[in-house]
Amino acid sequence: MEKLKVEKKKGVSKNTIIAIVAVVLVIIVIAVAGMLLLQKGDNKKELEKKLTEMGRDFYENFYYDQIGGSADERTTLLSRFTTVGIKIDLDNLGRYNNGEYKDKISEFTNKKTKEKCSKTNTKVIVYPKSPYGKTDYKIETELDCGFEKEKK
Repeated sequence: MEKLKVEKKKGVSKNTIIAIVAVVLVIIVIAVAGMLLLQKGDNKKELEKKLTEMGRDFYENFYYDQIGGSADERTTLLSRFTTVGIKIDLDNLGRYNNGEYKDKISEFTNKKTKEKCSKTNTKVIVYPKSPYGKTDYKIETELDCGFEKEKK
């Protein structure tokens, strides 16, 4: 009689596959949690967006209508600001339209450092562009609440 040899399959066991899947899942969970924590800490983009919206409203619905008595006069006045821009700080935005933005401005704090934004140094800058209509401009923001200090 011949003896039958029983050969074990050389392969990956079920336990090894389960362990590998578990390790991959743990790595994915750690990576997602890390990304969420990093994003949650920096609110610079959010503040820039709010400041841009307030500046846009101020310029289009108040400043533009106040400057110049005629279209020609408005064009002449606005053309002087194409390179230097019209600077509107948080302090002035807080007084605009009977304090419409007071609550929004109180939220201007760097979440990471807990530093409140300066009401005089945090500003929106509007650069009028030809043909100097109500919506013909470029807008930039400057935040002064510790975002630059963090990166050094």
